[in-house]
Amino acid sequence: MESEMASDGYTPTAQRFTDKVIIVTGGGAGIGWETSRRFAAEGGKVAIFELNEEAGSGIARQITEDGGEAMSMVVDVRDDASVAAAVSRVQEAWGTVDVLVNNAGHGDPIFVSDMTSEEANNLLTLNVGSIFVVSRAVWPVFAAKKKGVILNASSINGHWAMFGLAAYGAAKAGVAQASRVMAIEGGRDGIRVNSVSPGYILTPGFQEYIDLQEDPQGFHDSMALQSTLGRFGSPGDIAEAYLYLASDAAAWVTGTDLVIDGGITAGQLPNVDPRN
Repeated sequence: MESEMASDGYTPTAQRFTDKVIIVTGGGAGIGWETSRRFAAEGGKVAIFELNEEAGSGIARQITEDGGEAMSMVVDVRDDASVAAAVSRVQEAWGTVDVLVNNAGHGDPIFVSDMTSEEANNLLTLNVGSIFVVSRAVWPVFAAKKKGVILNASSINGHWAMFGLAAYGAAKAGVAQASRVMAIEGGRDGIRVNSVSPGYILTPGFQEYIDLQEDPQGFHDSMALQSTLGRFGSPGDIAEAYLYLASDAAAWVTGTDLVIDGGITAGQLPNVDPRN
């Protein structure tokens, strides 16, 4: 694989996923974009399920131009029929599915006092309901061959409270717990299930949010300094976790939630030092 497939400072060092078929939901931007590229860079055939047709086709085209193999489909991960049709198309093209990355999700800050029932339900359906829809569609494929990996996007917001993120945090906490239950339900069929909880990741979407603040640089710095490392994470930090958990190196890892947050949730903020 050509090194031009590298991004976010990444150069492939192994071909862990040669001829493996990977579905990445929400694969057209941010963490999903980088995850799709890295799986392809290591030999995987990547199917991108993306509601945004332009974003999905863009990353699939980029992967193909860089020497990888990818397809993109417009899929509503909340809808059983849409997902079932897309999974069938992947099987028709490549014969099977080996890894599912349930990456799709989104959450704008809304205080509970301002939140409508529709807004709450939409956040819950997209962020946690969708993992049931897509996982259910690939489950028979995995069970039939007694092997498969499901990786679900949780968040540090499922571990600790933040203003305006009640519904989003509840959904992400649900993702982590659902992943544990899915792991014990799938174990006898050789299905491994884990979740990943990212901290503050500087995706293009998050940068847009920062740019909307009254003091973008001050807001950026205050958020970055919540990490013990004093910086944001990158999409590649999370993508690399997905690749590890999907690989044979993690063959005995299931039912766990991997927190990747630069130490944000470890304890006291690093700039609060009693010695100073």
